[in-house]
Amino acid sequence: MASVTCITAPATGSSQIRRPTGSANQVRLTVLCAKNLVKKEFFKLPDPFISVVVDGSGQSATSEICLNTLDPKWNVHFDLTVNRQDAITVTVWNNKKVQKKPGAGFMGSIRVTSSAVQRIKDSGCKLFIVTVGKFGGQTDTQLRRSRHRQTAR
Repeated sequence: MASVTCITAPATGSSQIRRPTGSANQVRLTVLCAKNLVKKEFFKLPDPFISVVVDGSGQSATSEICLNTLDPKWNVHFDLTVNRQDAITVTVWNNKKVQKKPGAGFMGSIRVTSSAVQRIKDSGCKLFIVTVGKFGGQTDTQLRRSRHRQTAR
């Protein structure tokens, strides 16, 4: 079973992401880490990185590569413009394989619709953990929400 931990918040500041003209909701997506990624090679550990794509608008970005790990920690944020019909796809790739042929190196992905992001924000959630695993031969995805108080500094 693998999990990816993300945080959503209103976007502030600048970003390295290409943005389309005309905007809707600004969202800051922070991907903290992944845990228990599947080891697909016997002798080598993967070099995972993530790509974030906003389906529909063409926004895209990638993270740094974490070397030789099944439990990468990125702690990277992406400021995104999300329209009503858009969805955010976060994909985990193995850099050792992705360069060999198209489609190689895929380790998993999650897709979050803009309505799901809005429901998470409306409920007061700041953190959500996506858990993907195999149960009885079927892939199961769970979305756990956690309310965290922000402490004044």
